[in-house]
Amino acid sequence: MNTRLIILACTAAFFAPISAEEDSALAKQMEVVNDSYKAMGKEADSAKGAAQAREAQQALIKSMSETPALVTKMPDGPAKALAAAQYRKMIGQSLVAMCEMEEAFLNGKTEEVAKIVKALKVLKKAGHDKFMEE
Repeated sequence: MNTRLIILACTAAFFAPISAEEDSALAKQMEVVNDSYKAMGKEADSAKGAAQAREAQQALIKSMSETPALVTKMPDGPAKALAAAQYRKMIGQSLVAMCEMEEAFLNGKTEEVAKIVKALKVLKKAGHDKFMEE
């Protein structure tokens, strides 16, 4: 249970731009994810919702090769390598969640879409706590 919560919480880091690096490539991709995420929560049309999920997926794929500024600023060593790996893992988990969101839209499962959106909101906050500077 705790592992799942940690995984879900960390995923949240990817649903808003990084304020200290607003012009960074990562921030631009996270803005796309965030905009798509917000739209999916309000979308009633399953085809449009699925398209928004695919848009978020593409942005997450592009952000996989980026590194959050907080991690970049860490001194070289095992802790930095671990943080970078955790970041990539969370991007992957976010990608899986967006694929599940797309499937839910395509299958017309609006209650499942709502559950995923709600879970991602919680994850967003926890992820920001882990990978964003205050």
